[in-house]
Amino acid sequence: MKTLFKYISSIFFSICLVLFFIVLMLFARELKDVPDITQANLQDPLSSEIYDKNLNLIATVGAEKREYVSINDIPKNITEAVLTTEDSRFQSHIGIDPIRLIKAVLVNIRSNSAQQGASTITQQVVKNSLLTSDKSLQRKIQEAYLSLKLENRYTKDDIMEMYMNKIYYSDGQYGVKTAAKYFYNKELDQLTLPQVALLTGMPQQPILYNPYDYPKQAKERRDTVLYALLSNNKITEDEYNNAVNTPITDGIVEKTKEERANQHSYNPKFAAYIDQITKELKENQNFENIKDPLSMGLKIYTNLNPELQIYVQDMLDNQSAPMRRHASQAAISVLDTKTGLIEAIGGGKNYKAGGYNYAVDARVQPGSSIKPLIDYAPGIEYYGWDSQTTFSDTPYQIAGTNFYIQNWDRLYHGTVPMSRALAWSYNIPAVRAFETVGYERAKHFAEKIGIPVSKDEPTTAIGGNVDGVSTLQMAGAFASFGNKGYYNKPSTIVKVFNANGKELPNMKEEPVKAMSEETAYLMTNILKGVLTSNGTSPNGKVANFDMAGKSGSSTFDDSAFYNHGIDVVNSTKDSWMIGYTTDYTVSVWQGADMVDSAAKALSSEQAQTTQVIMADIMKKVSDKKIPAAFEKPAGIETKNGVEYSKERNTETDHMYAGSDKDAVYQAAIAQKQRENRSPLTTVFNSLTNSTQSNRTQNQANSRTITGNNNRTPSTINQNTRR
Repeated sequence: MKTLFKYISSIFFSICLVLFFIVLMLFARELKDVPDITQANLQDPLSSEIYDKNLNLIATVGAEKREYVSINDIPKNITEAVLTTEDSRFQSHIGIDPIRLIKAVLVNIRSNSAQQGASTITQQVVKNSLLTSDKSLQRKIQEAYLSLKLENRYTKDDIMEMYMNKIYYSDGQYGVKTAAKYFYNKELDQLTLPQVALLTGMPQQPILYNPYDYPKQAKERRDTVLYALLSNNKITEDEYNNAVNTPITDGIVEKTKEERANQHSYNPKFAAYIDQITKELKENQNFENIKDPLSMGLKIYTNLNPELQIYVQDMLDNQSAPMRRHASQAAISVLDTKTGLIEAIGGGKNYKAGGYNYAVDARVQPGSSIKPLIDYAPGIEYYGWDSQTTFSDTPYQIAGTNFYIQNWDRLYHGTVPMSRALAWSYNIPAVRAFETVGYERAKHFAEKIGIPVSKDEPTTAIGGNVDGVSTLQMAGAFASFGNKGYYNKPSTIVKVFNANGKELPNMKEEPVKAMSEETAYLMTNILKGVLTSNGTSPNGKVANFDMAGKSGSSTFDDSAFYNHGIDVVNSTKDSWMIGYTTDYTVSVWQGADMVDSAAKALSSEQAQTTQVIMADIMKKVSDKKIPAAFEKPAGIETKNGVEYSKERNTETDHMYAGSDKDAVYQAAIAQKQRENRSPLTTVFNSLTNSTQSNRTQNQANSRTITGNNNRTPSTINQNTRR
């Protein structure tokens, strides 16, 4: 029996020894990259630096607003409030608090959620100074280990002083002394009890408990702190009652949105671009759960073209030539066609940091500029259409209504090829192309190039019911035509290094093959016609540049006339022009930010400047360098004088199978039309296009082309000339 016991004991001991070494190895592995506790590492985070495309430092941002205060100068009532709320056993634990940890686990298990945390003040100092906010096991092990080391190396007062100067209060404010001045314009010893309670509670969720933005939540958090003080006999019941009945706004310094946003120092003309950098950082997975990435001592290398950015923003602010002065808004986005990297962002007239960025955030109707994206390019990609594929331009009544789609010239043109339908931006052929492609197929194609489509209606085809787009979205979409079918999500950021000099991964999304190179080439060749005398936007052409583009516009509905006296026939609501070369893509929008006065309507002269602005900026960004021509891909063949792709994309063949929108069926029609087409057909279409140009050019120059996405008379018009 003893022998058996010894044998079992030996096995048990061996197992324990093996487990011990496994755990030891696990901890050793997790701690191998643990940072050192040094004075430099414990210093408060550095501000971040932003560099332009020429590697010049153009902004130091995220500089923490912090006025350091010694622990000896912090009133006792403030430290007591913090300890009572955050870490009541701070003076007795060793950096980690097993009792609090067990309690937190039990509470969270009971509630089936993470309602209570277990981090001590020491652990929070370690996390804010040495680690990230990542909730991985490795980070938790490192945090516990470093907390023990920190307690061994520094006194409790030292650690408390670090904490009180590191905690974040939102709006770029760090440290209790800074927060007291920012929110109350007071020294620490001048704060009232409810003010102390608010500042004590805010760091738990500084954004949510900001009294400027969320006064209700801020009061609830303040009152929680007051109750904790009452429960621990730190204040009397009378003090508690008086404090909880004090308005949360009591003593708060009033600040405008601009005053709160203006926490950084840089050329104000860069504000729209830098705001987009901030947005991209916050959306990036590297900064998940990070309150303020710009306060992490980053080095951010961008594609900002400083001269162009100043030029673009100056044009908007001063409404200088070629822009014409008007009361509504405007936005501009400029991309590198090949990379999708943003050269400049004109966020709106007189843009201020933290403002509404019309180039990025606006969602306005694209008008006819949407036609290549959802009507024609999908047909080239999935059906094998070419520039001479024809569409019926005859009366079109919207099913179930008395409304008719109408062209800008109020005429019907019989059977027209795609090249002429796009060059002259006719509506009816576009609607028929959209119907033939099918909503699901158009949506599939458009979303691959960053354009949302959610309404299956005829007017979607002409920009009337698209979800709304920004100049940045449209620039990204059209750049994919100029980039051989590859879509790059527009981005300001080239690369980012953390405070330790390590480059962060995945800062920019990888290019997506959105369409074939052949589709991009064929679409580009067609859109070159838009910028000629046989198209709607000859003023968008830059001499000697191989470039393509598309205009678009929308008009006001009749309520604008009844409510504000706007001439809905001869006024434009949204005016668009997007142009691209192999080097750059420029997207320009001018239009009514809100319909509240007749002054917001663009006149004919004002709307016509949109294409001129695009061409002007294209020349500026190209800096006198003529771009390389668009290359013909190997998959292009020619039949009867017309280029087409010898292969089509079959990925949507499962859609609409067996119907008129069946891709195999439509591809056969396209092929048959190509085979039956004689060389004379192309010549005839070209001559017809030239005749159309001569017949309508004077008309186009003498009046505004009307259009309306939301009209209620018996016809629906859409401006397709701009």
